[in-house]
Amino acid sequence: MSEENFMETGRLEAFYDAIIAIIVTVLVLELPQPATASLASIWALKTSYFAYLISFLVCANLWQYHHLIYNHVDRIDRKIIWQNILLMFVFSLIPYLTIFVANHPNEFIPQALYGLDFIIVDIILYFMAKSLLKLNTKNEEYLKNALNVKEALHIPFVIFIVGFIIAILSYPIAISICCLITIVRSIYTSLKS
Repeated sequence: MSEENFMETGRLEAFYDAIIAIIVTVLVLELPQPATASLASIWALKTSYFAYLISFLVCANLWQYHHLIYNHVDRIDRKIIWQNILLMFVFSLIPYLTIFVANHPNEFIPQALYGLDFIIVDIILYFMAKSLLKLNTKNEEYLKNALNVKEALHIPFVIFIVGFIIAILSYPIAISICCLITIVRSIYTSLKS
């Protein structure tokens, strides 16, 4: 591939930052207001707050992960740009799916779509990691550690599958709980390293 086919990452990072900011804004704007100014009314919205918490943490973690990686990426190509666009397309469904789950916390279909969105994001990140490693050999060792496939994809995937099995058997909210477990685990792992 010729040198003119490679690009710097600045515009991609700015685009990514803007999309994440919009997603977080939409998430908070979609939170319903309590019917009255009482603790009981606030408590009645606990499912919405739980779904918001998970989705916000996912946004923050994905932004942090992207920022951490792209600090050590020297160049990208069209393939990586399109992988990021696909990532943002799938990820932009988070506000919609958050409301869907908040309105139907004990139903399988909303929970399954919510979990499936997370799984697809993980799969896209996996292929993007492979592409980044192929293009950025200068920081290859750092990127290999940061883009650790076992940590970033395999373990969350197994946790999601467990959530799907529990959800199918009788407890649909298990998918959201597994999403929360994977995100807390991911945040803990990134703080530890």
